[in-house]
Amino acid sequence: MNENEENKVERVELGVCPVCGKGKIIKGSIGYSCNYFKSIDDKCEFNIYTSYYDKVITDEIALQLIEKKETDVFHDLRKKDETIFSASFKIEDGRIKTVFHNHELATPCPVCNGKVVELLTGFACENYTKRDEEDKRACGVFIPKTICEKAIPQDVAEMLLNGKQSPLIVGFKKKDGSEFESRLVLNQELNVSFTNNLCNCPKCGSGLIYVGQKAYNCSNFKDEAIKCDFTIWREMLGRKISEEEAIQLCQNKETDVLTGFKKKDESAIERKLVINEEFKVVLA
Repeated sequence: MNENEENKVERVELGVCPVCGKGKIIKGSIGYSCNYFKSIDDKCEFNIYTSYYDKVITDEIALQLIEKKETDVFHDLRKKDETIFSASFKIEDGRIKTVFHNHELATPCPVCNGKVVELLTGFACENYTKRDEEDKRACGVFIPKTICEKAIPQDVAEMLLNGKQSPLIVGFKKKDGSEFESRLVLNQELNVSFTNNLCNCPKCGSGLIYVGQKAYNCSNFKDEAIKCDFTIWREMLGRKISEEEAIQLCQNKETDVLTGFKKKDESAIERKLVINEEFKVVLA
């Protein structure tokens, strides 16, 4: 088979051009193009490229465009910065255009009870883009999709909208490139802010337990009037103590039976963590 014969075999007609109605859509090496050409001034330049936003255009997708002039909604499109988004493709003014589809979250806006939708850059109340008579935003609830170079997933946004703190998130980056870990919360102004607070201190009652580098400490440690020294070490007898376990300990003064502790001879033991009468954390 020579080269000309091979090219003829690969030419696949998908249907009549939806733009000019005169030519046929032909599948080629760079996508799908209309073959109508009568002269330089009388030709059709409509084409469908092989991919858009990392979405490969198959024959089935091309046929949707040709027959219906719009595709289904795809949820796996990808921007250059790797952001995933949802959209369909539509023929408009003789070209392929992207139609963005905002995904609605399950949790409503905590301020106005409006729908919260997923935008390209964040999760926003449907009234976020609307303006009142004083040209102020009708609602200011907006959770960015990226904070300090860390992607914020939908489930974390749902937690914040429900008034909860996020789990401890690792991988935030400071301006100097160094990484840090923190929780996220919607503050009183309903802006996303960092917090390392877990729960109330079981010893002094007025302080908050926050996550330190080596321990969970009371925020009143530096308050000279209180000077609360309550501490839960983040690792005890070779076992890391999770945030959930620290919260359970503070709230119930004991944890469930935990596995993974090790004696000096490396033998494993199971114990509860308890807060004794002196507010020291011990194994029991």
